[in-house]
Amino acid sequence: MHEQTLVYGLGKEYLEYEEWIHKHFFVKGYCDQDEQKLPIENGLTKQELKNRIDEFDTILVTADPVSIVADLIDEFSLPYDRIKVLFYEAKILNSAATVFYGENLEDAALMYLFENLGFKADDIKYVEIGTNDPVRYNNSYNFYLRGSRGCLVDPLPAVEYLVRLMRPEDRFINAAISDKSIPSANFYACTSSSISSLSGTHHSKFDGKTINTVKEIKVEIIGINDLFERLGYVPNLLLIDAEGEDEKIIRSIDYNRYRPTVIMVEVDHMIMGNKDLIAYMQYQNYIHFTTIKYNMIFVSR
Repeated sequence: MHEQTLVYGLGKEYLEYEEWIHKHFFVKGYCDQDEQKLPIENGLTKQELKNRIDEFDTILVTADPVSIVADLIDEFSLPYDRIKVLFYEAKILNSAATVFYGENLEDAALMYLFENLGFKADDIKYVEIGTNDPVRYNNSYNFYLRGSRGCLVDPLPAVEYLVRLMRPEDRFINAAISDKSIPSANFYACTSSSISSLSGTHHSKFDGKTINTVKEIKVEIIGINDLFERLGYVPNLLLIDAEGEDEKIIRSIDYNRYRPTVIMVEVDHMIMGNKDLIAYMQYQNYIHFTTIKYNMIFVSR
């Protein structure tokens, strides 16, 4: 409580948790990319923070952690152990704060499904392609809390820190997934919470307003079948949210060799329609369990 803390981010989440933050942290400074939000007292611009960051024991991130943590590490050279994330801290201090984590409660449907299939939590192995935040809006975190373990895959390097912080028993692979493996390729990494993708066209189509916040980074691309081969197991639960690569992935799985029990795939960026996807998965001997907004869930017969 006596550690001097800087709050990084003064948007809606900070305002929602403001009283809670000041109850649990000794706040001595504030920073936000929008300088108009800074208070007169103890408000620091990003440039000022770079010169004074050693005055603070802890940086409390109160907005999108994937983009801000990357910013703190890359631009400020801040050690991991001085960064905390509001949503995670609230979860630790108040375990009843959230029951489900999926953006549209997809994890509730998945947990219901596995329970009815007769699986115990510690028997479930998952692979999550396109993890982004490993807690907030995440569909495998509830499985992790209940004893399941697996592999999280994401091309954004900052995600690894968040995984190490909140899910240390999961494996993390810093790569993009597609239909085939390529040692190095361009990835359009968005520094906001918007879309990042292997495809510049895909990014421009769905996130053109933030094109100035995108930077190209080099990433390894792992083919989906090569990923299973590398892991050495077939997951019971495969989650696919790969921003433009989803259709390539689900069509290129060798279902004779690798047959996940349950597959959830994001469908709103696919060329083929939902009926075509259902027909394709039926041909692969999967049943369409349900559709929740952007995601379809299939179960192997």
